[in-house]
Amino acid sequence: MGLFFLRYVMIAAAVAAAFYSLILARAAHLFALDTVASVPAAVALVPYHAAYTARLAAWRPLDRDELLHRAVELNPWDYQSWIQLGLATEMQNGDAKGAERDYLRAAEVDHMFLPRWTLTNFYFRQRRPSDFFHWANAALQITPYSSDPIFSQMWLVSQDARRIAVAIPDRARVLLQYAWFLSNSRQFTAIPPVIRRLVARVGSANPSLWGRDDLVSSIEDRILSDGDGRDGLAIWTSLKDGGWIRHGIPDNEHPLTNGDFRIPFFRHGFDWSPMDSTGARVEQFHDTSAVRVSLSGEQPDHCVLLRQYVPLSPGSVYNLEWRAVTLDGEMGGGLVWHLRAMPAKATADLVSGDLSSPSRWQFQAPASEVGMLSLEYSRPLGRVRAAGTIALESVSLEKQ
Repeated sequence: MGLFFLRYVMIAAAVAAAFYSLILARAAHLFALDTVASVPAAVALVPYHAAYTARLAAWRPLDRDELLHRAVELNPWDYQSWIQLGLATEMQNGDAKGAERDYLRAAEVDHMFLPRWTLTNFYFRQRRPSDFFHWANAALQITPYSSDPIFSQMWLVSQDARRIAVAIPDRARVLLQYAWFLSNSRQFTAIPPVIRRLVARVGSANPSLWGRDDLVSSIEDRILSDGDGRDGLAIWTSLKDGGWIRHGIPDNEHPLTNGDFRIPFFRHGFDWSPMDSTGARVEQFHDTSAVRVSLSGEQPDHCVLLRQYVPLSPGSVYNLEWRAVTLDGEMGGGLVWHLRAMPAKATADLVSGDLSSPSRWQFQAPASEVGMLSLEYSRPLGRVRAAGTIALESVSLEKQ
């Protein structure tokens, strides 16, 4: 008899469990439909499911507060419902203190991005800078998204670059994003400390994986093209000190870097950038420490071949010297050095004599702290385009 009763109980429990599973499956299906009729039906089947109750609040705005409170009673860790309660309290009831309580509760039960970002926006709206920067830092510590919206708010709250920098965490991904944001915003002076922190944070990791060859180098070029030598040199120094580059650090006494061509071209900043074009090729040969410039005779009438930003002392006299050897062909002239002031101005370029003439050029620096030194080809009037190869073995630039 006892065994029979036990079997009966077990069968009844199995039937009940199966029936309950059907109810749960039906409720889940109705909830997934997410319509004005299906969500209430899901709640009716499973009234103790916090997520269903919270979703019903969106379909019944007149009962929203009551439903959201019920949802957080069912599940106190339902941070999204706490946030929704806060928004309703703030936006509809005008109760900032009550909204703050709900937002903080959401951040207490969930330590992920959304509650932190919600509080960042709340304190931004409330114009409470100290609390805003605290939660902006907390959001940046873990955000998986673009940080630009937070950076934009920071600069709206304060234009003090140092204060903002304190709120930027030492997280390599965020530091790189912030440096790029500052570059796009043309806040160049604020960038060098960020790059210094980025380099220190990355440490011995591969710098090419952290923007050295694209984002950081593009920032450097943008700053130098704007004629900002001080900030450009500060970034270059951080790259050198952190082992991101092997190049020397130029100054306005000895402005040229990698003049013996022993270090592979970085192609940005204070190093050579070869500029290949149709019919013109520039190759670096590390074994012979030389650069080979080849012209096919089909190159444009004018083209830039090699260039480098250089820091200058405005108005000072400089001597440029070079050593070049023609390897084959008849170059026929047209290879000359140019110096342009940065940023680009309406004033004429300074132009040397031909590369094959006496290998020395003296010039007075323009009124700019950054110049662009470039080797260019220009077809002389009345002559055919040059065809041949020349080896540039060394270049030096010194202040007189």
